[in-house]
Amino acid sequence: MKKMFVVTLLATMMFAANAVAATASGTLTVTGTLDSSVTLVVQSAGGTTSGTGTAAATSALGSISKYGSAPTGFTLARGASNWTLSSTVGVQVDKANLTSTDYTLTAQLGSAPASGVAWKLNGSTLSDSAATTLTSTGTYGSTGSYSWDIVVADSAAAAAIDNAIDFTATSN
Repeated sequence: MKKMFVVTLLATMMFAANAVAATASGTLTVTGTLDSSVTLVVQSAGGTTSGTGTAAATSALGSISKYGSAPTGFTLARGASNWTLSSTVGVQVDKANLTSTDYTLTAQLGSAPASGVAWKLNGSTLSDSAATTLTSTGTYGSTGSYSWDIVVADSAAAAAIDNAIDFTATSN
């Protein structure tokens, strides 16, 4: 029995010695290019707004009229031949891996406005054919507030005025 134990012990030690001596190695080579980036989020807007803090917010005004109440977050001014809903839009732009100290922010309508309806930001009338510059020296990391007006002529047909305001931030 002693011989069997000694033989088993020697075989186990030889097997263990061979297992320890085996090695393997490998290499993982990593390649990549760091890109600079900017992000734009809508922080606030008049109306019943959802999606703030993202790049795709929605503002629902509900049914609006010259002699009705202003939607949440808007004021209503009645003129002789038109009326204006006024609010603000808050937009924040952040950057990463970029030496730029400021940015240019533009806005453009997503589609042609309804007849008799003008959309304005910071007093400039927006269109769907050309971008309007809101600022050429935007400060990263802070929320810029832009006046927002929807001007409706009394002659405009009763219909949906749905549209989108497309913002673009470009690093300077």
